[in-house]
Amino acid sequence: MNNMKKFVLIMPMIVLALNCSEMKNNTETKKNILTNQVEYEDKINSKIYYESDAYKMILFAMKKDQTLKPHSAPMDTPLLMLEGEATINIDKNTYVINEGESIILPKNIDHAVSPISDIKFVLIK
Repeated sequence: MNNMKKFVLIMPMIVLALNCSEMKNNTETKKNILTNQVEYEDKINSKIYYESDAYKMILFAMKKDQTLKPHSAPMDTPLLMLEGEATINIDKNTYVINEGESIILPKNIDHAVSPISDIKFVLIK
């Protein structure tokens, strides 16, 4: 099994582990449903859900007719699809990502997000 497939399979467990470790260290933390933390708007909506010195989690809500145009980032960034289905273009490759699936957006390589349906996702960087 190649490294990308392995990571796609374990990414949801990593997110859960990160959330659980933060919950243990913070008695103020409440259980949250991530999809309820960001709403659909007339433009792409993003919200920092959690931020620390080590990483931050950014929630996105995009309607079917909105697209995130090609761009790159200076670090590898896991994307976890929370709701809906989207086409993810990375360089010259195209992937369809569904609710519950994840993919790594590699550093310094152009990527774009095109919803097939209304979507909500989280980036961890």
